[in-house]
Amino acid sequence: MYLLLSSLLFAQEVDADKNKKIYVAPPTIHDVDLEEYKPYINSLLVSSANVNTHWVKRTRDIEMVYVYDKHTIGYALDTTCNYRTPLKCGRENYHWVLITDIFATENFATIIVKLYDENTQLIASSSKSSYSIEKCKEQAKETVIKQPGRPQTEITEKLPDKCVLLKSRILDKDIKQAVTILFASIHPDK
Repeated sequence: MYLLLSSLLFAQEVDADKNKKIYVAPPTIHDVDLEEYKPYINSLLVSSANVNTHWVKRTRDIEMVYVYDKHTIGYALDTTCNYRTPLKCGRENYHWVLITDIFATENFATIIVKLYDENTQLIASSSKSSYSIEKCKEQAKETVIKQPGRPQTEITEKLPDKCVLLKSRILDKDIKQAVTILFASIHPDK
């Protein structure tokens, strides 16, 4: 009987090792304009991570990957860990953590996504940037002079170009692409 129970317990542990849990931490946003979109960005990160879990299954010989966010992690794990420090909680609860930083200035915007394993070791990272563009439109002023008894004269004046600075932005496609590249760059367990 003891041998049977021991083998069942061992089988459960092996199955637990075949599953990975990934906690997607709320993004750290270093831009006042984007701060109001934090819930949307967090949802986009979670859904992008969930769509790309097939990379983890292929490279790590995993059967199931579970993706959690700040709303679901408390229901999935019986923990008292404060998820304001996600790497510490990842180590304590033995799961992976996805950390996102978004920076935006007048001239560039960058999203950086990092994936840490249960030992707080960086196992994959990616970034996506966009830059501001100066779009200029050439301006010219045409004047037609008409004098009686003379041929009409056309004068073209070239005015300074009218330029507009198109601000850099992080778009949803940039976030999806950064997460896809992140998961595709996970290297197999050795």
